[in-house]
Amino acid sequence: MPTQAYFDQYPSFPDDVHTAELQRVSFAKLLSHDAAEAKALFEACRAWGFIALDLEGCEEGQSFIQMAADMFELDKEVNSMDVEELMKYAYKPPYSLFGYKEAGNLKIEDGRPDRVEFYNVGRDDVVGVSAPLSNPPCIERSRPAIKSYVEQAHSIVRLICATLDSELHLPSGTLESLQPLDKPSGTALRLLRYLPQPTTDRRTSLSDTRTLDRSPFYPTSPANWRYVKPAPGCAIVNLGDAMVEWSAGILRRNMHRVTFAPGAQGQVPRYSHAYLVRPQAEAPMKRLGGGNSLIPELEQGEEENVMNAKEWEAHKAVAIRQGRDNARSRGGREIKLKGEKIAAQVSEVRA
Repeated sequence: MPTQAYFDQYPSFPDDVHTAELQRVSFAKLLSHDAAEAKALFEACRAWGFIALDLEGCEEGQSFIQMAADMFELDKEVNSMDVEELMKYAYKPPYSLFGYKEAGNLKIEDGRPDRVEFYNVGRDDVVGVSAPLSNPPCIERSRPAIKSYVEQAHSIVRLICATLDSELHLPSGTLESLQPLDKPSGTALRLLRYLPQPTTDRRTSLSDTRTLDRSPFYPTSPANWRYVKPAPGCAIVNLGDAMVEWSAGILRRNMHRVTFAPGAQGQVPRYSHAYLVRPQAEAPMKRLGGGNSLIPELEQGEEENVMNAKEWEAHKAVAIRQGRDNARSRGGREIKLKGEKIAAQVSEVRA
């Protein structure tokens, strides 16, 4: 969610590129418990699994935008370090999801190496849930700023979860209790850099990861990819697999890709960062439900997910690393309300 000043440092987004317009949801209206905005969030999470969260218009949102600007500067600093030095902090999935990932370390869906480097800063590390990890000096001296950022980011996640609890008819606090700030998890702040690609060999930079995120490339269908044009003051939020599991497929995780930027933007390095929220380690991955919840019980042919989050994430990390689990959308299931099946409905553009 860069500021306009950050946008002004880069070439403009081309006018002749087809884009997909995400549902824009006002953070300020969610804070004020606006019923129509809550409904818009829910329907977008069912139909697309993505929203554009507009952070402008309230003090909390403006504060977070400024924190994000600081993280963009940190992103540039850490990823400009010598690769040999960064490899001293290399991450080692599935054993550790924190540290530096060099470009080409993961595979995209066709088996070729990716084209992105990033540094994962463990949330547990910076908020004191775990013992401190070793990080480059620029990360270490930025601990207070990173801590403030992830705490504010998590408050936004908490609000989204509370809104979805209400719309799914779950007890208050259900979804947030599975991914709290004070329990061990794989949640991380990811600082990414994409270098310009050769004009004769351009391809997907990163297959989708599972979330508060950024994703400039979004499908209207698997055969019809479109860019998402970033907007100042807006964060792209996409739901991950855990929300699909817990909601029995009512909520959606949509396939997406990060690729080369269009036009003149593709000729300069691109930076982004994501707050990747993962369930607390012992959280059960089985579907929620019971009471008056909209989440259905197991139907014939369905199997319960009996793993906890730590086991489930390790299983998926290996599959993603090998390119076996990165090319599908999930969720968007109809809901039953008063005996009637209701499909997800959302317009492609909402101002």
